[in-house]
Amino acid sequence: MKMLKYALVAAMALASVACSKWTDDERLTFDNQKDLKRAIPFIELTSADQLTAEQQKYYSELRAWKQTPHVRGFGWFGGWTAKGTDPQKYLRMLPDSVDIVSLWGTHGNLTEAQKTDLKLFREVKGGKVLLCWIIQNLGDQLTPQGKNATDYWVTEKGGGDFLEGVKAYANAICDTIEKYDLDGFDLDYEPGYGHSGNMATTTAWISETGNVNMYTFIKTLYDRLNPKGRIVVMDGEPYYMDRATSKMVSYYIYQAYDESTTARALQKLENGGTYGYGEDDYLDNWEGKSFLTLEFQKYSKTGGFPRYTSSNPEIQKLDAGRQIMDYATMLMPNGKRIAGIGTYHMELDTEGGSYRFLRQALNAGNRVSDTQKADFQ
Repeated sequence: MKMLKYALVAAMALASVACSKWTDDERLTFDNQKDLKRAIPFIELTSADQLTAEQQKYYSELRAWKQTPHVRGFGWFGGWTAKGTDPQKYLRMLPDSVDIVSLWGTHGNLTEAQKTDLKLFREVKGGKVLLCWIIQNLGDQLTPQGKNATDYWVTEKGGGDFLEGVKAYANAICDTIEKYDLDGFDLDYEPGYGHSGNMATTTAWISETGNVNMYTFIKTLYDRLNPKGRIVVMDGEPYYMDRATSKMVSYYIYQAYDESTTARALQKLENGGTYGYGEDDYLDNWEGKSFLTLEFQKYSKTGGFPRYTSSNPEIQKLDAGRQIMDYATMLMPNGKRIAGIGTYHMELDTEGGSYRFLRQALNAGNRVSDTQKADFQ
């Protein structure tokens, strides 16, 4: 009975926390208790059927919460293997408050372990998982080895028409997304950061009359993915889209890695959303669709840019994590909280505990009473 008492207390605590992580160090067993299911450490699960009734209830509530307005958790996840005892190798071991993950360095060919991990993260925790890579030239990451990209995509797949080759390329990405039951594509668009090419340029808007190549790519993705509830997001430089194109993109994800103050981070969002023009030229719903992200490949030990200055006196008192805490609690000009925050190489967030900084920031960003739900978007 003593073991049962402890197990019930643990289950009640779990159900009362909105954004927690499974960190059981020991397997809880109930050898002498009839009709009770053993709680298996989350890292060892192979199926959602192994969850206890209390766990099923908790995760059902978590999935429902993720459908409500809130500050979304995001990250680029590298080094994904879904093997071993290191929780940073598993999607399922991400904080429960993480909504969207872009796979960094994974372009398909998933192992059985990865497929199981993916299924648990998506179906149990309600997370979305996206393919992601930089696209500057037609065929990036998908041109078969030994093939010339133009010959393969334009001549062979497009019948000599470049735009038909673009459509074939976009559809090949969608094929991979559908094959592994992923949730969409994160288009990393960085022509101004040194990644320009025949698909990415700083000299034309992404529109039907400007950068037609990228417009065709995005529209093909959208037309294929959107009817099935999948999404397209753009990170890097979303401000190169015109308004019509931006309506096909669910979120604008800004790489605000070295912004040093609250004002500069907010200015990045405003400049991206308006690009210095009038209201008619704003990106579609830019205040409700913009994310700020941090660089954890360099700054994981300090929770973001180490010399960051927050306009919030309480955040400024922190020894570390000022940037990520500031981003998570940032108010947009419309008075609502930012749509989401994230980290590049989120798996490196290990200083002081697994995902300490991201977990604490999302907790702060979403800490609000039921009467203030309108503050979210």
